Amino acid sequence: MRPPDEVEPPIVVKVGGSLLTWPELSERLARWLEAEGASRLVLVAGGGQAADLVRILDETHRLGDEPAHRLALHALDFTAEVLARLVSGSRVVHRLADLPSAWNAGSRPILAPRVFLEEVDERRADRLAFSWEVTSDSIAARVAVELRATRLILLKSTSTAAATRLEAARAGLVDPYFPVASEAVDRVEIVDLRDPESPQRVLMKGKDSGDVWTA
Repeated sequence: MRPPDEVEPPIVVKVGGSLLTWPELSERLARWLEAEGASRLVLVAGGGQAADLVRILDETHRLGDEPAHRLALHALDFTAEVLARLVSGSRVVHRLADLPSAWNAGSRPILAPRVFLEEVDERRADRLAFSWEVTSDSIAARVAVELRATRLILLKSTSTAAATRLEAARAGLVDPYFPVASEAVDRVEIVDLRDPESPQRVLMKGKDSGDVWTA
């Protein structure tokens, strides 16, 4: 049992954008959150079709890397608001400093990441690049690193046979930068939310397959 004065480490949960248009998302996510049981969760919504629209506009009009990046961040704030309508007891927050008040109030915080990225991440020497090779997967990883979260859980629309983060990137399950962005995160898990029978898989660090093991 955790000592009463020891704070439970946060867990970052990224809800894949492809799940946002799934009619069963609200019910299935509620069941998953109840089963997970952790009190200090931070939800991050993927961009889904909102981010896809920005990508199409960028390809059509050649908006440029930084303008497209800024628009994509607004898309992520939008999908955070959408997810908040689907998760009972949730609250959208814009800064990591707002998380404790949400937890203390018994709310599930959903991070709209634009302010965090513009005010915190972009001041880092190793800031996330303005590139379509950096998506909400790497953004969720950067949030996990900043919070010193012990776990990063990626809720996806599909399962994976990948054993490492690099293999998952090569398979297109996460973005190409994710293995680097998540390097400081001890435990990365992938869940196929659409299939309740699918095991919760752990993506190991490193370049070789090794053994696939489940949570």
